[in-house]
Amino acid sequence: MNSDLGAVSACGNIRGMDRSYTELIARLKQVETSSRNVRMRELGDFRIAEREYTLYRIDLKGGEPGPVRVCISAGMHGDEPAGIEAAARFLEKSANNESLLTIFSFVIFPCDNPSGYELDTRYNALGVDLNREFNTRRPADEVAILQNAVEGEQFDHVYELHEDVDSYGLYLYELAVDSSLRVGPEIIRAVSAAGYPINLDECIEGREARCGVIAPGISRFRKTRLPKALYMARLGARHVMTLETPGRALPVEDRVTIQLMALAIALERARGRYEA
Repeated sequence: MNSDLGAVSACGNIRGMDRSYTELIARLKQVETSSRNVRMRELGDFRIAEREYTLYRIDLKGGEPGPVRVCISAGMHGDEPAGIEAAARFLEKSANNESLLTIFSFVIFPCDNPSGYELDTRYNALGVDLNREFNTRRPADEVAILQNAVEGEQFDHVYELHEDVDSYGLYLYELAVDSSLRVGPEIIRAVSAAGYPINLDECIEGREARCGVIAPGISRFRKTRLPKALYMARLGARHVMTLETPGRALPVEDRVTIQLMALAIALERARGRYEA
């Protein structure tokens, strides 16, 4: 594994897990202050359950932006904290990695559901599952803001960092316009070799799975009330992968490690294709 990417997963103990969105954003703004490659954008404000929140998008790119465009999203479900922590650590480790940024330009959505994150619930504070609100007539405020943020964008790779509280092991969804873009089986093999459990059920969440990978064709999905991953695929992303670490079967630090390991492998493969 390329050392630039492999180093992403080598980080200290979990921080900021007290479910304070304010503290999470302050932590990310410290990275922006320390790196000329990081820009945090306020996407929009919304009010929910007597609280005001602001959603953010983080652009991570070098002075000469890398040509391979990657989107990383976390925190769509508030009870899935490992993805949020993984996204934060990825930013912290990659902010000044000029070698990485000669190849890649990143857009990071660090926490799509701040009220759910603070409440430790899948839903937002109004009980809405935001991951069923994309491409609807009247989406939740958070989703409307996120849709506006990606309008007109084209990504080569989209990585959605999720967790499944009912799964005993890692599995993932993978959509690709070209089978050569798929990296899911490689990730599963690496995570298994590291000693972590894999969900090997032949049917996961009602969908056919093979060795921990669900790889359906996008044409089989509905066109409204979409999860964000499918929405991004319909916007033209060439490769979309949703990681699902086991939300209760492992300590959160292990789940973060798995997320970062998967990101490193996916980016290493993408880099190899670009440099070939």
